[in-house]
Amino acid sequence: MRTKASLFLGALLLTCSATIAGADQYPPGPGGLFPDTLINVSFIQDPAAVPHPVAPDTVWGIGGIITGFDAFPTGFAIYIQQSNGGPWTGVDIFTGGTNYINLPQFHDFGGDLALGDSIMCYGRLDEFQSGGELRGFDPNAFNAPLVAVRRISQGNPLPPWRRTTVAELQELPTNPTAEQWEGCLVRVNHKVRTVRTSLQNGIGTFSSWIVVDNTLCPNGSLGPCDSLFIDGSTLSFNAVSPPPLGALADSVQGIYDQRTRGYRIQLRDGQDLFDSSPPSISDAFAFTADSVRVVFDRNLTLASAQNILNYTLSSTLGPPDAAVRQLAHNVVHLKVTNGLAPCDPEGVTVNGLVTEVGNNTMTSAGTRSWANGICPIASLQAPDPVALALSPCDDRSKFAGAGATPGGRMTTRGVCTLLFGSTYWIETAAAGTRSGLIVFAPTTVLVAGHQYVIAGAIQEFFGETELVGTQFIKDEGVVAAPTPIIQTVGVLRDTTCDAGQSNSTGEDYEGVLVKVVDVRTVDERTAGQSFFVAGPYPSNPDTILIDNNVVRTFDPTKNQYVTVTGVLDLSFGTWRIQPRSNSDIVVNPTLDVGDQLPEGVSFAVTPNPARASHITFALPKRDRVQIGVYDLAGRRLAVLADGEFPAGTHTLDWNGRDIEGNEVGSGVYFYKLKVSGQTFNRRGVLIN
Repeated sequence: MRTKASLFLGALLLTCSATIAGADQYPPGPGGLFPDTLINVSFIQDPAAVPHPVAPDTVWGIGGIITGFDAFPTGFAIYIQQSNGGPWTGVDIFTGGTNYINLPQFHDFGGDLALGDSIMCYGRLDEFQSGGELRGFDPNAFNAPLVAVRRISQGNPLPPWRRTTVAELQELPTNPTAEQWEGCLVRVNHKVRTVRTSLQNGIGTFSSWIVVDNTLCPNGSLGPCDSLFIDGSTLSFNAVSPPPLGALADSVQGIYDQRTRGYRIQLRDGQDLFDSSPPSISDAFAFTADSVRVVFDRNLTLASAQNILNYTLSSTLGPPDAAVRQLAHNVVHLKVTNGLAPCDPEGVTVNGLVTEVGNNTMTSAGTRSWANGICPIASLQAPDPVALALSPCDDRSKFAGAGATPGGRMTTRGVCTLLFGSTYWIETAAAGTRSGLIVFAPTTVLVAGHQYVIAGAIQEFFGETELVGTQFIKDEGVVAAPTPIIQTVGVLRDTTCDAGQSNSTGEDYEGVLVKVVDVRTVDERTAGQSFFVAGPYPSNPDTILIDNNVVRTFDPTKNQYVTVTGVLDLSFGTWRIQPRSNSDIVVNPTLDVGDQLPEGVSFAVTPNPARASHITFALPKRDRVQIGVYDLAGRRLAVLADGEFPAGTHTLDWNGRDIEGNEVGSGVYFYKLKVSGQTFNRRGVLIN
């Protein structure tokens, strides 16, 4: 039976028949000498192997057991090693902006990729900072799924460790014994002492430290000592904190690799370090309105993890309602009743927690902070009053860090509306201004049409607000796509300063599904290319680019009248619309002589009662239209339209969700249409 994974693999391989100039393809290799799949990693790592492909040769199949994952967005990778272990048997499989832990095509095989999976990989050899790796066939496609991967089996034992010494693995790039263990599982089986950490300048890698052999180089030794570099961040989803200077560890293990600085052991989590350090809090964030996920760098004993007196909330200066250790013993979920509103600052101070291995107790408190509850996207996109006061044209989120740096932890909810490469867009289900947001390189592949709760951090990237560094993603299932907001090209392309926040500009629709109606193509382009549209005509000749990042085949012809739907995106200071597919571009019919236009405005909501409302309205002439949904108290729950519409009959739908994406529940609602100074009201009954 053909599965999603096999279809994915076949499609990728079909696109890779062309090889890079000057490179060989294995198999068959030069002269067609090697007709079989290479299979063994050692063929590409061992310079004495025959055959021995080198960068940028193409390799059609090397296999191994997954031993670890690179957790950094834009640098995702898989490490594999042959099951028998030994020298030259490990390698880094670079996947760029795509996290292969959570690719949907592997779900047919029983779930996501995991440690112990046996896989076959197909790609192009390359060198990164002196370390060998396998990456995608296309040297220019960084963010697309790069390497073809086929899973063979699951639950296999990991390859045996290389049990060795600091001397063999010492960090110098000239180390003659190190290269053979690149990409392999290694373990130093004797006491090591920390002599430098990333808390002092000069190491160059976050959460890292240098150790020496404590037997050969005891504290106070005057002689030269071999040093071993420990990387606690690259492969650890929650970085392992460096021990104090002088601290001893009984042993250390991880995946060995090379970077520009030299060789290093990369820890996969806190359990790869066997030392006497107490646990340290690594992260904390909300994942429901009243639940917080707290993460530590080491596993915790059950008693200490679930003792609520070990936690103090910033808001109440008291303990949480409950603390429950999770299956991952370094994670604790807190139940919190704090009376705070969504997005309000909250934090926790922890102390007294005990490591599961070694029974090492925290003696100094650790603190982490986050934005309370589920923060609406509109709040994340709202301009920071402090930033506006300092720079009136700086429309940036108050949750972002300084410059282009990420801010603190926050959690939001939205429906995935668009994706390409490692960039995704989510939007509040009920739509509205300031309701869209980019999610960059999430740790889980998002599916268009699904709603997600996502925890991460906000940053401003070239003027666009993004959610980055995702730590938690929960798929809440299929939700109706937000209704596109109809707006003029003139508003959507507007980049002018809005110091008083009194005008409607492109900033108000950043990341939002929008629709421009009855606009005219202004250039002739090849099918699938981007193109400009202008209008609505004749009153508004402004132009905006209709981008082509998503594969489509629409063939624009100059002077066509079209209606375009898509996500509004900012690219290097210029707004553009990103259609999701061909169906988002509709060529408008031309009115023939004798076609009847409506004699006046009409407005209807059908059926009534209904599970979802269908709104129909007609206009005798082009006009500005505003349509909103209100509850019995007169509060506006959703905006269905706010922009120009051409003459004729139009339809919209409301999915029964408010501006924050929540289902409003059964009841009576009012629908209000404003046009040409007139207001039309209709009442409808919604049944959930």
